[in-house]
Amino acid sequence: MLLTIQERERQRIALDLHDVLGQSLTLIKLSLEDASRLLAANETSEAAGSLQRLKLKVNDTFDEVRRIAKDLRPSMLDDLGIMATLSWYFREVGTTCPDMKIEKDFSVQEADIPASLRIVIFRIVQEATGNIIKHAHADRIKVVISKTEGGLRLSIKDNGLGFDPAAMSRRSSLDKGIGLMSMKERAELSGGICEIKSAPGKGAKICISWRPN
Repeated sequence: MLLTIQERERQRIALDLHDVLGQSLTLIKLSLEDASRLLAANETSEAAGSLQRLKLKVNDTFDEVRRIAKDLRPSMLDDLGIMATLSWYFREVGTTCPDMKIEKDFSVQEADIPASLRIVIFRIVQEATGNIIKHAHADRIKVVISKTEGGLRLSIKDNGLGFDPAAMSRRSSLDKGIGLMSMKERAELSGGICEIKSAPGKGAKICISWRPN
């Protein structure tokens, strides 16, 4: 299971690097060649324009590198903690999906969440939110983190179309099934128990519990 998650993440990173950075670096190379040709022909004003466009492209590429790095592990997670990072992430989602309302209920303190679980929780929330946006046709998500008898509980609920969890497990090759399986595997690898509740037309709820050692 661990290898499955790692391979999926490597594939996603490879696609990002190929699709975004590969394109950008190709354009930068072409712009450099164009500027060199213009300079060799003493067409300095045209070369200056080409170099200015090149500068903008390099700046855009730096932004993309920062985006990819932030997606891998937001520095905010280490600097400010999981709750601030999730609040930031929800604001980012709200910017790109303004019709989606995300309600959060964090009835825990930062110290209640072990450092090893913070990236796990962030990834599960990220995966679940992406799944909901792509598949559920929902306009409301509620994320709850709470304490339970010394342990932790994460729940993610939406008001979307819902689905048959058994059917999803039988069709795990589909994108939605893969996303659900990834969340379940992350939860189990970190010592959690994952339960998915849903039915057609009734939205979905993902509950993950981590019990004390």
